Amino acid sequence: MKEILAECARRPLRFSSLEWWVVDLPQHESFRSALGYRKSRQGLYLRVEDSDGVWGIGESGCRPDPYFSHEYLDGAVTLVRKFLQPIFASATSYGGLIQALNHIRGWHFTKAALLDAVHDYQRRKGLADPLDLWPAAVTQRVPVGISLGIFESESAMLEKVGAAMTEGYRRIKLKISPSVGFERLAAVRRAFPRARLGFDGNGSFDESGIPWLARLTELAPVMVEQPFAPDRLDLCVRLKQAAPDLHLCLDESINSPADLRLAHQLGALDEVNIKPGKVGGLLSVIEMGEFCRDVGLPAWVGGMFETGVGRAHNLRVAARFPAAAAHDLSPASRYFPRDITTQPLRMVQGTIALPEKPVTLCEDTLQTYRVLRESVRMDHA
Repeated sequence: MKEILAECARRPLRFSSLEWWVVDLPQHESFRSALGYRKSRQGLYLRVEDSDGVWGIGESGCRPDPYFSHEYLDGAVTLVRKFLQPIFASATSYGGLIQALNHIRGWHFTKAALLDAVHDYQRRKGLADPLDLWPAAVTQRVPVGISLGIFESESAMLEKVGAAMTEGYRRIKLKISPSVGFERLAAVRRAFPRARLGFDGNGSFDESGIPWLARLTELAPVMVEQPFAPDRLDLCVRLKQAAPDLHLCLDESINSPADLRLAHQLGALDEVNIKPGKVGGLLSVIEMGEFCRDVGLPAWVGGMFETGVGRAHNLRVAARFPAAAAHDLSPASRYFPRDITTQPLRMVQGTIALPEKPVTLCEDTLQTYRVLRESVRMDHA
């Protein structure tokens, strides 16, 4: 890890512009979780460019509201304007940029998007990014699962699960909340006895839900993700004590390598969903990946319903976790009729090929759905 940072830190930054956009991209259908309904992807993108016209792009995974984490879209835009832009304009090296960004507490999604833009640029210039320098095994085909929302009826849920099974997804993850009845989930297991199932609570349960959650062992094998609020690792420990056989995964609780070490020390998880943007970017991902390898903790990569920009980036990360049975990285076309990239990711037999080239952008889609565009010129070049 130290060697990777040292190798990257020395690289100079020479950019002529930083640009940021907000795109409001319609979905095929609305999606419901314990956090609410979503009908479109309102996403923030950062784009860097040098004087020769070579560019790189990153996508922030933050939501338009502060319900998944403290980070939200309008706040992220303000962060870019007031803090990231001047930091980036004054940074003369990759190491200097990392050091300056570390002064900002939190806001990992937005800081990671800026770093992803730099990494994307470096790869377009023929330079290795931190993932390329990480001596981890790499799979060329990434196994993927699908995340399905909360449905209004049991029949609608079973229909969607059946369709996902037919398409070949390696894991079916259903959003749950205290309002979802146990019998509805049991119906899924009866209908699909061999399915690899996961249930994601998005932190919607409190301690009164422990007996209900413990019952999910009746549907084994099953994974339960983030049942409690992010800061309630104590409840995760209590749930594990009440139901030792329940396979518990954490997401919102894990925002840094330190969070992961603590949760593991407490015995609060059996596996971890690593979202690269949420933990601050590639350097944190590598540190967490090495920790998981050393202690034998299963890990997989999750997404935030990104477009093709973020999906391609996350697939490169997921390829470095080849032991995972499935990553939550279904193709962007699963959610959006139109994407902002011109190279749609395609799933074949439950896997997506590792992208060989950086993404290209669909200007027609951007012109139609971009709702904000701002930029600054710099004298790095």
